Amino acid sequence: MNNEVKKLEANLPRNCCAFCTHLSFEGPNENYTYDIKCIMLDKEPKPDEYCEYFEPENTKLNTFDLDNLYINFLETCLRVSYDDYLCSIYWKLFKEKVLSEYNYKCSICGSSKNVNVYHLRKNLGRETLNDVMVMCDECLPR
Repeated sequence: MNNEVKKLEANLPRNCCAFCTHLSFEGPNENYTYDIKCIMLDKEPKPDEYCEYFEPENTKLNTFDLDNLYINFLETCLRVSYDDYLCSIYWKLFKEKVLSEYNYKCSICGSSKNVNVYHLRKNLGRETLNDVMVMCDECLPR
């Protein structure tokens, strides 16, 4: 696994109030966002640290639960704007893996200057290598 993916994964929270058993979860609202609150402190959880009431969530999720969560994630992806999706941690990890797979080179001309990953088909949240293409700025259709 390359260093960029490791850096992105290292930034995912581990022990923080966002992973506590004392959270209430409501939504999505009309903007497809969720309201998450700490029921102990009656406020939004801290994104990068935990409070004195922190109790790690220890769920017993099975594969059926995970499949349902993933399906819900995919349905949410269909509702978010494309620009918001491109800012998601999922897309950043997938993009980095694609760039690594193509050795950071344009799939048309082989250049390694100014390459990026572009969608051919917008299967947001369930992309495969067939749904995207690595291109440099020179080969990108205008």
